[in-house]
Amino acid sequence: MKRKFDHSAPSESALTGPRYWRSLDELTATPGFQQHLAREFPEGASTLDGVDRRNFMKLMAASFALGGLGLAGCRRPEKNILPFGKSVEGVIPGLPQYFATAMPLRKSAIPLLAETHQGRPTKLEGNPTYAPHGGASSLLAQASVLDLYDPERATVSTSKGDVLSAAAANDLLAGIGKTYAAVQGAGLAFLAEQSSSPTRARLVAQLRAKFPKAIWSEYEPVSDEPPASAARAVFGAAVKPIYRFAKAERIVSLDADFLSAESGSLYYAREFAKGRRVTKKEDPMNRLYVAESALTLTGSMADHRLRLASSHIFSFAAALAGKITGDPVYARFAAGLDIKPEWIAECAADLAAHKGTSLVVAGAHQPAGVHAIAYAINASLGNIGRTVDFVEVDSDASVSISDLAKAITANSVKTLVVLGGNPAYNAPAELNWSELQKSVGEVLRFGYYSDETSALAGTHLAAAHYLESWGDARTADGVVVPVQPMILPLFGGITEIETLARILGLPKTDGYSLVYDTVTALGGGDSAKTFRRFLHDGLLANSAYPIVSVNLSARGLDQVLGGVAPAVGALSKANLEVRFVTDHKMDDGRFANNGWLQECPDPITKISWDNAILVSPRLGKELGIEPKGSLIQVARKEEADFTQGAENAHVFTLTVGGRTVRGPVHIQPGLSNYTVVVALGYGRTKSGHVGTGAGFSAYALRTAQAPAFVTGATLATTGTRMKLANTQEHWSMEGRDLIREANYSEYKENPDYVREMGIESHAPSNLGKVGEAMTPAQRATEIPRGGSLYETPKFDGVHQWGMSIDLNTCIGCNACVVACQAENNIPIVGKDQVMRGREMHWIRLDRYYSDGKADGRAMADLFGGEPSGNSILPEDPQISLQPIACAQCELAPCEIVCPVNATVHDDEGLNTMAYNRCIGTRYCANNCPYKVRRFNFFDYNLRPLDSLYLGQLAPKGMPELVKMVKNPEVTVRMRGVMEKCTYCVQRIQNGKIQHKVKTAQAGRPSDVVVPDGVIKTACQQVCPVESIVFGNILDPKSEVSVAKAREQDYALLGYLNIRPRTTYLGKLRNPNSKMPDYAALPLSRIEYNNKNHSGDHGSSHGEKPEKPAKKSGGHSSVLPGNRSGGQS
Repeated sequence: MKRKFDHSAPSESALTGPRYWRSLDELTATPGFQQHLAREFPEGASTLDGVDRRNFMKLMAASFALGGLGLAGCRRPEKNILPFGKSVEGVIPGLPQYFATAMPLRKSAIPLLAETHQGRPTKLEGNPTYAPHGGASSLLAQASVLDLYDPERATVSTSKGDVLSAAAANDLLAGIGKTYAAVQGAGLAFLAEQSSSPTRARLVAQLRAKFPKAIWSEYEPVSDEPPASAARAVFGAAVKPIYRFAKAERIVSLDADFLSAESGSLYYAREFAKGRRVTKKEDPMNRLYVAESALTLTGSMADHRLRLASSHIFSFAAALAGKITGDPVYARFAAGLDIKPEWIAECAADLAAHKGTSLVVAGAHQPAGVHAIAYAINASLGNIGRTVDFVEVDSDASVSISDLAKAITANSVKTLVVLGGNPAYNAPAELNWSELQKSVGEVLRFGYYSDETSALAGTHLAAAHYLESWGDARTADGVVVPVQPMILPLFGGITEIETLARILGLPKTDGYSLVYDTVTALGGGDSAKTFRRFLHDGLLANSAYPIVSVNLSARGLDQVLGGVAPAVGALSKANLEVRFVTDHKMDDGRFANNGWLQECPDPITKISWDNAILVSPRLGKELGIEPKGSLIQVARKEEADFTQGAENAHVFTLTVGGRTVRGPVHIQPGLSNYTVVVALGYGRTKSGHVGTGAGFSAYALRTAQAPAFVTGATLATTGTRMKLANTQEHWSMEGRDLIREANYSEYKENPDYVREMGIESHAPSNLGKVGEAMTPAQRATEIPRGGSLYETPKFDGVHQWGMSIDLNTCIGCNACVVACQAENNIPIVGKDQVMRGREMHWIRLDRYYSDGKADGRAMADLFGGEPSGNSILPEDPQISLQPIACAQCELAPCEIVCPVNATVHDDEGLNTMAYNRCIGTRYCANNCPYKVRRFNFFDYNLRPLDSLYLGQLAPKGMPELVKMVKNPEVTVRMRGVMEKCTYCVQRIQNGKIQHKVKTAQAGRPSDVVVPDGVIKTACQQVCPVESIVFGNILDPKSEVSVAKAREQDYALLGYLNIRPRTTYLGKLRNPNSKMPDYAALPLSRIEYNNKNHSGDHGSSHGEKPEKPAKKSGGHSSVLPGNRSGGQS
């Protein structure tokens, strides 16, 4: 919590000797600062390459002192600040401080704890005080700290190309308010992003009162909340749903990616995982049905997945509702739906058998009719008040961007204030926003970047980052959280609420005062105590949206459905559906200049630095772009042509409604046959060096009437190719036991199914009889030799660190990848290096497809007969995900080949790196079976990425601003050095030191064993579904020891006898045996059997192939069911 004190001026005697500046006001009087100001920093910096480290560190020091004193981020001049040369209360040099804040995004926010070092934030974690998230955070939140130090952010405010001082900007805003107050706001219009801020809502209410004729418009290019019109129609109130996935035993997703793309997805993923986690055979497990057009993270977790065009989801929902409710009114809406009737019938029967413990969720992008039907189904099943609650929210009184455009066209707008957003880039295509904006006489743009919209505005006001701002927001369930500054505004930027306050002419316009007034009014009681607790806890207690009782109105439902055309259009190559999706990394394009996000591979396609036009394997074949494969197809055929590691993609034009975009085409298994998927957020033309030119913009195809999906599209080849940076060339496990899977029914009969798969199931134990009899703690310290002649090491540390990863709950969100990058100073290498396989991420997420058709008959295609399944791309696969990092092998193969002992074991079982010893032979990387070691081919931290090959001739060093994001507790590696996961050794050492200090102060200096849960790795802490546990194996009660003791625990490539400290819990699926796409074994297991065993091989192990649930292990031969879907 930031604390506010008033320190008196120092005495005369205190001023003798060296003179220290005491405030920013006093600092400005020094010659050094005057010279610095001449270079226009912070108000007028034109470039950051020349930012002087000394002066920048003075600003850091000011923020550091302010952080300790509670003054950080205040816009008021501070009279007296303790100099950093003296001790700051509550601050211990060298130790980080943590403050509560939140990252706002549209109508929700993620509560965070910001880690600061000497006044600069370097790492963000979830705020554990907010129970729904449990201390977890998201991919975007982890990467957002990099935007704070972006050297290409807007550093000055400008007007008609000239630098605008802070005073002039204030006068300009005040002048707008005075001018339009006289005419009640006539001619004044605002275009803002959506916000959950109570303070902004209060200011907007005042704005409407003072300027009743002004236009207040809000626009978001993507939607992550259900349409308010659906709930208002069927319930007669302004409410929205909050889903309780932990209470749901049966779940149906209607094109809803609730694990990733919906508002509240962090909470939903955590709750969903609770119903997915199985620790013993008596535990229940939820079942997920998904109908979707694209392949989403939610779809990858489905037990039954139906590939269905987004435009047909309404008909599917109607058919499902008809089966559940028995109401014939739905029949006409389901007419023409081309899927197997059994899919709907058995899904409906399963839901009906779980009344009150089932849940139907519709995607936020789907029209109101789909949501109304979903509400009706939940009401019929008795789910409302159990697995779904409805909370009361404020009604939205803003006008749409289309209505604003009409007002501009009618010359009703004289002054337009654009608050955030980027309409020149992402407004609906038919509005031609760029020309509209040019027609407005005065345009004032408030934004973080000088982007496409700023280029068309007369005035640009530089916005502050949320980590340097005072503000507030609400979480998805309505809890009020603070947006608290960690550092003084680096470039004097202002916030949205300050902009509105100055236009309103309020007496107090600083963010701190505005938020203070709002929060204390909401919290009641003693204002100072309320606000202090608010900042300390990072939330306002009892401020969530109230849960209300709702009753479904049949009349309202009829009104919603009455406006829907029931026809289901047939799709084909000549009549494609285009599905516009929010990108996992770029969101709507606002994070385009974030290098961490650009380089992070898409969790499904594995493409980085670009988007692509995604097509199904069937459509790819019809377009003539399916790879030919090999004459003898030993392994599964690739989904694309690869040239020296880069995907060599065909370039097509995509046309719909007379509008055309051009982009590379990528064949993506799992899509509806004639649905084309394009990710938004790319193709920026004015974003900065990172984002400009990356990918293509799909906004040129979107209209206000069809923002999520549209039909009638066509694809045409250009005859050209384009290289994509794809980080995973091969998509099949090829029958290997990398991810060991079973159906839930089998697991209940045979909990240790993982031990009946892989080479280990056919070979004597690597541990030997002596090792098998040992406890896990004994194995970790004594390292039994087994049948080897090799003298194994013994680890005698009081801690023996290990990790367990639950594949049954991992959703592949990539949050761990970027959290590790932020924590461990992992560099960005750029698209060219990624295409060469030189990405530096310490964690990768392997994604595999299985369709049950892979087999060992590689010669079948050459000699005729039944074709080999290896030459077929899967249209409807099951998806398996696996995070891979250094497994900290006890018998590490990398250590024995290093000629200089740069990688060695410590006494606590860590495979450590001595960077200053490494000479870059790369033998260790060659000998690593997991391929998780990374080599610095260039000075990524020292040279510009576009000049790497110039070597010493390239400019040296990076902007001082960029250096500020580095974690001071982790070495920054340079060229020629190998690196890898360290289990966040810096966190381990800090945890041990702090524990020793604590126990010594308590009179127990000999108590040096750190309690379980005190130390968390970065990947563990960020994980929203708690898939990763880390701790001391010597403690039998530690989470990691308990996890490793489960029957599902197995070692990846364990047959190599390398004894990895990181092990995995096998994956489970929970299919319905009555469904038409039911398979008695997971499809990866069927491929494992087909590739490795034939005939009745499994019978020699006592297996019964006809009953896979009875000790089937991985050796039974069960053919996959007839999987349906993909009919549209």
